[in-house]
Amino acid sequence: MNNVRELIGENLRYYRKKAGFTQEKLGVRAKVDSYYISRLELGKENVSADTLAKLADVLKIEIHLLFLPPK
Repeated sequence: MNNVRELIGENLRYYRKKAGFTQEKLGVRAKVDSYYISRLELGKENVSADTLAKLADVLKIEIHLLFLPPK
C-alpha cells in the first residue's frame, strides 16, 4: 500500500463488492459519477470528506473503515 488514496480505494472496492453494488449502482445511489468511483478505487483521485461520507452511508458502513489497513 503506497498511500492513503490506495488504501481508501482498496477498501471502497471491498465494501462495494460486499454490498453487491457495481460502480454504476453505487454512483447513482451516492450521486457520484461511476468514472470517479473507478478512479477512487484505483487510488488515482483525492476524495473529499463529504464524498466519503456519502459513499459510506450508501454502503452502510462507518467511514473509519475506509481508512483501516486490509485484513
